[in-house]
Amino acid sequence: MNPLTRHWELKLMALAVSMVLWAFVMTSERADIVVAAPIELDGIPEGLEVKGERPDTVDVQLHGLRGALDRLRPERVRARLSLVGVQPGEVTLRVLPEQITVPPGVTVVRINPPRVRLVLGSERS
Repeated sequence: MNPLTRHWELKLMALAVSMVLWAFVMTSERADIVVAAPIELDGIPEGLEVKGERPDTVDVQLHGLRGALDRLRPERVRARLSLVGVQPGEVTLRVLPEQITVPPGVTVVRINPPRVRLVLGSERS
């Protein structure tokens, strides 16, 4: 009898067990990724607008299960910064993990840059 076909049932079972184990490890392993999150400005006071250059994105380091990160759609990660109550002039806003939109099971580890500087001025000028 050919050594490759001898005990084929055991070899098939070993292959199935190894595939299940591989799938378990790949979905339960934790990993990190970095995503460029677009900045969305909410609550710009009436009569004011952003003047000059403004950053479009912040880099966000995310941590979670490899399976969740593999399914993550980077375009759904956003940084939502509130401008409610700000006055005209230069404004520095801290970007906090709570302001980053991420799916359940994924956490924000780091944000770069951690602060965003904007200049607000009158819409008429």
